[in-house]
Amino acid sequence: MNTSCSRALLLFAFLFAPALATATTCPATNVITDNQAFNWTYHPADANNPQPYYSGTMEMGEASLSIGGYSLTTRAYRQAGGQYSIPGPTLKMKPGEKYVLSFHNTLPYEMPSPEHNVYKDPNISNIHTHGLHISGQSPGDDVTRSFEGGYGGDFVYDMPADHMGGTFWYHAHHHGSTYLQVSGGAFGLLVVDDSADQIPANVAAMEERELVIAYLDTGAAGTGGDSLLSGNLPSTWTVNGKIAGNFCMPPNTWQHWRVLLADRNAMEKTVTVGANCEVKLLARDGVWRTTAPKTLTTNGLSLTGASRADFAVRCQGDSTLSVNNTVVANVYVDGSADTAPNPYAADGVSSWSAARPSYLRDLRNETNVNTESVQMGARTVNGSKFDHMTPTFSLAPTHVQEWSVNGAARHPFHLHVYHVQSLNCGGDFEDGEYYDVVASNCSIRFDLNAATSTPYYGRTIMHCHILAHEDQGAMGWLQVTGGTGAPTFPADGNVPAYGAYYAFGGGTTPTAPNAPSNLAAAAVSAAQIDLSWTDNSGDEQGFEIYRSSDGQSFNLLDTVGADITSYSDTASLSPSSTYWYHVVAYNGAGSSDLSNTASATTQAGGTPTAVTVGSISVSTYGAGQGKKGGRAVIVVRDDQGGLVEGAIVSGAFSGSFTESATSSATDASGSTTVDTTATAKGNVAVTFCVTSISHASLTNFSGSICASL
Repeated sequence: MNTSCSRALLLFAFLFAPALATATTCPATNVITDNQAFNWTYHPADANNPQPYYSGTMEMGEASLSIGGYSLTTRAYRQAGGQYSIPGPTLKMKPGEKYVLSFHNTLPYEMPSPEHNVYKDPNISNIHTHGLHISGQSPGDDVTRSFEGGYGGDFVYDMPADHMGGTFWYHAHHHGSTYLQVSGGAFGLLVVDDSADQIPANVAAMEERELVIAYLDTGAAGTGGDSLLSGNLPSTWTVNGKIAGNFCMPPNTWQHWRVLLADRNAMEKTVTVGANCEVKLLARDGVWRTTAPKTLTTNGLSLTGASRADFAVRCQGDSTLSVNNTVVANVYVDGSADTAPNPYAADGVSSWSAARPSYLRDLRNETNVNTESVQMGARTVNGSKFDHMTPTFSLAPTHVQEWSVNGAARHPFHLHVYHVQSLNCGGDFEDGEYYDVVASNCSIRFDLNAATSTPYYGRTIMHCHILAHEDQGAMGWLQVTGGTGAPTFPADGNVPAYGAYYAFGGGTTPTAPNAPSNLAAAAVSAAQIDLSWTDNSGDEQGFEIYRSSDGQSFNLLDTVGADITSYSDTASLSPSSTYWYHVVAYNGAGSSDLSNTASATTQAGGTPTAVTVGSISVSTYGAGQGKKGGRAVIVVRDDQGGLVEGAIVSGAFSGSFTESATSSATDASGSTTVDTTATAKGNVAVTFCVTSISHASLTNFSGSICASL
């Protein structure tokens, strides 16, 4: 049989395959429907507005919902004037357009915590457009810009004209409350129009269905001082807000499923469509495959809990949708078949390729390459916790980047702004394809060369997408020293002026505080320098203290609360060494100018003779199924302030847990960690008291020093 006859028979079989007799009538209850769309307002160009754009207001607030017969009070998104929902309304955007999204936080006001890399600020929030290739500088997609209750700001998204169409999402991203808020449902789908991607007409004709498969973790209640997340809803999977909902589709009809796996724990999970269906992969993380479609012989695909996949699905009988073998939705075939739309090229059998923008071109043969290494940890990136003043890398936009990423198999790596090309990452991360979350230890490439792509100037966040880890420090950032600048607000004289931060509803917008002055530094030992300063503002929320060992490069040392005017630095100081300091006041409107710089030289060191408690940090750890255990991190110092390696700490937990604990030896940083063996659900109170420290060559400590969560 010749090739043309074979192809004709294949096409005939495809178009006229009969529906199986297992189809049933679609249930009338608990039906999964597409999410409500966010409605943009169009502002045409006129005499008062030089550039057309779209605008709309997204609100974050308290929502009381009924889900599957259970109650849930949580934080969720809605369009202003609409209803709060999980997921929030679907944002739909077009390449080449300008969008202004006004974000308003309607939750109760709370003062921002001065602490860093801890669970905190349960009612402070923002919004992040995950996966878009746009600026991460304010007023763009800047996740370091957050808003207390009663405050808001305007985000500007300048969509590149060549932005690839696809499936993306948005979610809360305030550092310290991301885990809590996403666990409670603060997320939604975002779809970029793909009509300019040169996909086949029969592919574009497939009916699109939106499926947000989301894990609601009500065990996050109480995190960071939360008192809002409540109800009797157990931690559970949902699809478009339904528990074990019913998804209806015509028999023998190809549909385009835009699937988001939204889970605060981004470890890979397998999404599977059951028997009686065919599944083909069209795109991952908002990027069309190099060639589409790809047949999924098992009907399943591994996705991280922040990834998206575009599937073509055709069912000839009733089926299921599962995550790691847990059925999350029932699929029913009902109605009349439409055999014309299909996922192939125009001939009905061949593969096809979409048009790719320059920032998604194949980089595997590029030679103008800069290499970096990234080590992902449970609380760190490259061994450091997040410091908003100190970048992980500072790079010029002159090279293709090749980064070796390690630790991502346990701590999935997400880079804002840039999709990354897989280089032999393995599993369902295909060589040469693009992703925005990678859960594999491998090398990745992305184009940061302004001559061949569109890099963006400024801060680009990277972090572990296990959100509990990100909140506690597993986040860093890339400083790009050139490229496309931040977007600008529309100069539209027809509407009130847009702004980065303001009070809404008649409140008064605060201004940044005055700078502190008269900073003084005095060494009191070989391992301690005391600071004092004058507070010149009555509206600061706290002070940031910066230290330098050369008088030139300053790093964030610590943060203290409002009205504090002194501080003792005992953090890894060396004897007979000079250190420089300055202090900055901050509030929700921003930071003050720098104080004056002060310096002091530590005293000559003596011989240490005894061990003591340097610090105790108490937190919780996730134990699965909504349970948490208690954790204490103890730092041991000698009587000269030096960090002590090889010390054994003993103590006891109390509160929600009552048990004794003994640590392994402290490491080179003087640190050791003890965990409870018991776990609990809900609000967890943890206290840990050190009762003894033993060391082979220094006098032991005995007593009782405690810290609580």
